[in-house]
Amino acid sequence: MFKLVKTALMALVALALLTVMILFSAGALPYKLYAVRTGSMGSTIPPRSAVLVRQDQYKLGQVISFRESGSVVTHRFVAEDADGTIVTKGDANVTDDAWHPTRASVIGGVVAAPRMVGYWLVYLRNPVGLLSILLAALCIVQIWVIAGRADPASPGQSDVVPGSASPGSPDPVAA
Repeated sequence: MFKLVKTALMALVALALLTVMILFSAGALPYKLYAVRTGSMGSTIPPRSAVLVRQDQYKLGQVISFRESGSVVTHRFVAEDADGTIVTKGDANVTDDAWHPTRASVIGGVVAAPRMVGYWLVYLRNPVGLLSILLAALCIVQIWVIAGRADPASPGQSDVVPGSASPGSPDPVAA
């Protein structure tokens, strides 16, 4: 019974993760996930982190993500110019950024920045990385199946100890 509950729980967790991944990739959630590749945010958001960005919600002083020259940049929103452009700055940088994005180029405000998740995000977006994870998972499942067959307590296995009489045969000691 315990194995059944454990297997059902693992299946539910896998299904929940798959559902979240599908919702993220379909754009059904108001959040986007990006990898941080540089150290411009210092210890606030170190390289290899990921940033979870709430679309179209941000305020002055918050770390935001925006599009600049085809890339996504994550820096702090420090001021707004009179012409409506935004002044940003990386926490580890001494000066404000040279570019001034418009409000239209802002994706949103950062609501979470888990460390090292960005590394895995980049790895899994690469087809070779994704394939390696899928192959590893397949190998683990195969080892699990093989180990389950070799388990002497598994159903369908004989309770006979090698070298002893088989069930139903007369006991040699009693004869």
